Amino acid sequence: MHRAAPPVPTDADDRTDHRSASTPGVGRTLLGAAALLVGSLAFAATGAAADTHDTATFTGTVSEIVDPDAETGIPRRWMRHVGDPAPEGYSHGYQWGMPIITTPADVDVVTFTGSIDVLDAGGGDFGLIGLLDTATLAADERGLNEGVYIYASMNDDDTLRIGLSDGRADGGEYVQTFHDVDLAGTDRVLDVAFTIDAAADPVTCATDAADVPTAEGCMTLAVDELPVLTDSWGTITHVDANGGVELVDGGTAGWDGLASATEATGIDYDFTIEPAVPVAPTSPDDCRDGGFANYDFANQGQCIASIRANEDAGLGS
Repeated sequence: MHRAAPPVPTDADDRTDHRSASTPGVGRTLLGAAALLVGSLAFAATGAAADTHDTATFTGTVSEIVDPDAETGIPRRWMRHVGDPAPEGYSHGYQWGMPIITTPADVDVVTFTGSIDVLDAGGGDFGLIGLLDTATLAADERGLNEGVYIYASMNDDDTLRIGLSDGRADGGEYVQTFHDVDLAGTDRVLDVAFTIDAAADPVTCATDAADVPTAEGCMTLAVDELPVLTDSWGTITHVDANGGVELVDGGTAGWDGLASATEATGIDYDFTIEPAVPVAPTSPDDCRDGGFANYDFANQGQCIASIRANEDAGLGS
C-alpha cells in the first residue's frame, strides 16, 4: 500500500523557512491521523492485548516537560512518546511517557479528531502534532523528517497558521498548504479533524507534483468551517530504518516543538486517535509499585490478571 523510498534526509536545524503556501484545496474524506503528546492518555478498552485495535485519548501541551530526565542528552522540547523507561532502541534524548500510543501497521487510515486550544498562545509559539514513524524511532533515529503532522504556528498573538506537514524537505518545507486564522474576538479553540490515508493516491492530493514520486498517501485537515486542506505525505523516510516505506510498522504519537524552547507553548491539544494499539503490561513487575496506573488499570491485581488472561488466550504479553 506504500510507495518507493525517498532520499535519506539530513539533520538540518530545527526550524527553517516556510515554502510558499498553496491556497486551501477541496477536501477529501475526513479522517484523522495520529498525534503528539504530553499530558494524560487513556485507552477506550482497559488492558487490551497489544494487537487489539482501539481508540486512545491524546491530550497535552506542546513543549511541556513531562519527563525531567529528558533534559539530558538532547535537552530539547521534543516529544517521542515511547514509554518510561523507553523500549530498547529508543533514545532518551526525547521525552518519554506512559502509556505509549502507537497505531497498527495493518490499517490504511488513521484518524484523530478533537481540538486545538490556543487561548494562552502567543506570537512565536510553534508545534508539529501527529505521528512519527515507529520503525525510525526503534532504530534509535530522531525521526525529524519521518512524520505526518498538524502544523501549528502563531504568526503573532492573534493569528494562527494551521496546516499540514510531513516534515522538512530539501527546500525547507514545513508546510505547503495552510490557513491563517484570525483569532481576534474568538474563543481561540478550533475543532480539528486530521486524517492519514495510506491507500489514497498522492496524485489526487499533492500540492507539489514533485512530491508525488516518493509520496505514500494523502492527509487531510478540517478546521472549524474552513475549507478542508489536503496534501501528500511520505516524501522523506529513513531508508536504513524503514526500508523507505514510511509508517510501514505503524506510527507513534508525539510532537515537535522548537529546539530553542525554554518553556511550554500555549498550544494545547485534545484528540481521540483511531485506531490505536493499547500497550499491555508484559510482566507482574510492570504492575507493581503503582505501575498498573500506566496501563489504565484500577489496581495491581487487575493488571496482573490481564497478563495471565492474555497468556491463557495465546496472545502473549
